[in-house]
Amino acid sequence: MAEEFEGEGEAFEPDPEEVAEPIPLPPEERESVEADLEDLAAMRGVFETQGAKGVVISCSECGSNHYYGWDLLRESLEHMLDTGEPRMHEPAFQPREDDYVVWDYGKGYVDALADAGLDAEPHVEITACGWCESPLEPSFGFCPRCGRTVAVLRLYRDLVQRGMTDQEVRTLMLRAGFEPLA
Repeated sequence: MAEEFEGEGEAFEPDPEEVAEPIPLPPEERESVEADLEDLAAMRGVFETQGAKGVVISCSECGSNHYYGWDLLRESLEHMLDTGEPRMHEPAFQPREDDYVVWDYGKGYVDALADAGLDAEPHVEITACGWCESPLEPSFGFCPRCGRTVAVLRLYRDLVQRGMTDQEVRTLMLRAGFEPLA
């Protein structure tokens, strides 16, 4: 890859001997990063549906909090597995602290769910409102158009995925007091 610098007519070619090969992570560190990826997926499954945009990690080196979106942290951890090096990232611009889950809290929460025998797998994906058909993002808790809660739709989809018929789920939900779906 040749780059020309402004004002110079010669192309810059990096010396192949100066380009460092990735150094693999030691096995213990690799296992730790893989465990972090699993924890991140579990946290995202639980907290994204509640509106969380990612996690905040307290840095022991600089003493600051670092805010990571779900995908940014996943990509950074995968980069570490591939190259053995951490990836630099731009700090979030004026993040709203309430939009992020503290890593230690989130990890403890999903561990407690697992200890209680509750499934912390990623949520049931809903792409449209069951009443007004408005498109929905995975993090939405309410439909932006009609204001209805998306939790009812997730419950419906989860029960159907577990083997109940559409009619059984609709009857159960009506008996429980939920508004009928369209």
